[in-house]
Amino acid sequence: MAQRLLDHREGLVLDEDAEYWLDEVAEVLPNCVTGIQMVSLHRYLGAAVRALSRLEQRTARPVTMTDEAGLALSAAAHFVEQ
Repeated sequence: MAQRLLDHREGLVLDEDAEYWLDEVAEVLPNCVTGIQMVSLHRYLGAAVRALSRLEQRTARPVTMTDEAGLALSAAAHFVEQ
């Protein structure tokens, strides 16, 4: 799900905060094999989802520009809520 969100990053409206956390996800994801790395990935993904949610609330505009980005963000949000 993290990779899917990164794959559709161009379909997202990003601010500095959301971009930072997606960069962190992109950095950790390729080598995510240990428990600590998995926890870090979950935290970074959660922070990215929260940043996008705050941006959407602040601007009163959707942060997704494509259906695929919307589905990827929804899946990521559902994942981090569990």
